[in-house]
Amino acid sequence: MDCVRKYQLMLSAVFGIACIVYLIAIFVLDIGTEVITGRFENANDVFNGNILHLEYPPFALVFMLIPRIFTSVALWFKVGFVIEMFAFFVIGLLLICKMAEKLGADQKKAMLGYTILMLLMLQFVTDRFDIIPAVLTLASVYCYITKRYVWAFMFLSLATMTKLYPAILFPIFIIPFLTDRDWKNVIKGTAVFAITALVVVIPVMLSDPDMLSYFTGYHMDRPLHIESVMGSLIYPLSMIGLTEMQIVFSFGSDNLAGPWPDTVAPLLTPLMLISILMTYALYAFMLRKMKMEKKDDEHSRLFLFGGAILVSIMLFILVGKVFSSQFLIWIIPPVMFLLMLMDDRRLKCIIFLLSAIVLVITQVQFAYNVGYLGGGYNINDLGMMMILLRNIAAIALLYFSVKAIRDRLVPKETQHSAC
Repeated sequence: MDCVRKYQLMLSAVFGIACIVYLIAIFVLDIGTEVITGRFENANDVFNGNILHLEYPPFALVFMLIPRIFTSVALWFKVGFVIEMFAFFVIGLLLICKMAEKLGADQKKAMLGYTILMLLMLQFVTDRFDIIPAVLTLASVYCYITKRYVWAFMFLSLATMTKLYPAILFPIFIIPFLTDRDWKNVIKGTAVFAITALVVVIPVMLSDPDMLSYFTGYHMDRPLHIESVMGSLIYPLSMIGLTEMQIVFSFGSDNLAGPWPDTVAPLLTPLMLISILMTYALYAFMLRKMKMEKKDDEHSRLFLFGGAILVSIMLFILVGKVFSSQFLIWIIPPVMFLLMLMDDRRLKCIIFLLSAIVLVITQVQFAYNVGYLGGGYNINDLGMMMILLRNIAAIALLYFSVKAIRDRLVPKETQHSAC
């Protein structure tokens, strides 16, 4: 255990040094960041008593306010924000270590994989707050597999109140109880999730009832994001002259505008929800089948549980109309969770390498499109092809994740007969 703790400290130090180098580069090169232009202004508005309308759930505001409590200077706010994100990285590292211990996996390899993937997203980890819901979700999964269900649903609710995507995991947490007819935990989990959310939401509704309606309307009205899978697939049509579309900056991001994007965008959210509902149905069916065939061992249940989490999150990202680069932080914990449970070394290597490739291409396209070209209408065809390449790699990652689940849980003779 002393060896594992030393490894934790070493990896934490490596990530901490990377954060310091990032801060130095930001200040020396005078690079603008979203924290200073967005989160600092949000925190200032609250401190000045102004009504604040955010595109994020209300608990996110808590983490924006923490650095502002200690400083009113933008530069030091950025430093405080990075320290806060570093703290969540360390919490995630500790959870990954504890999870590996619980699952009988190599703790050092698990922590190293988590650190490598987070380092590949360093810019987004330190300039966005997506690591917070990712780590809160990781905490909920750890509590769930250790049967601390009250804490599991509480952390999942807090994660949802920070960034909306963890809400799609609630049915995955509940379905095993429904399959086992464990009504006590169904009621308890639902109640804890709902009460925790209400504790966060009610103060917001009392202070400004319009904040939640603004949040809902903001996301319903968003156009087709340029990094979305569908956006990258239809953009080549404009390159060959089949349609016209433009890149415009709106809703805090670069989006596609034109006949095709405007037609497709409203369809993607329902399509995304349908795909996730199908995942729930398949998850429940496989759980039921495992129980009937008496193959309901804990390892298989956990593997299916982790697979359902990863697939649901990836469908939320890949099928939806918005695919911001920082969303990929969300998949890092479930990827590591699934890898801890996998026996197939070849598939483990493929999934980890594909995850790394997706993150690297994401950084390269962001550096080119936003850093070099300046974003917006300056983004050119080469930049869009980089996004398309990243999305193809992400689809491949989803495919191999599903393949790993199928190969582990579906007998080979059944696979051949289905073919």
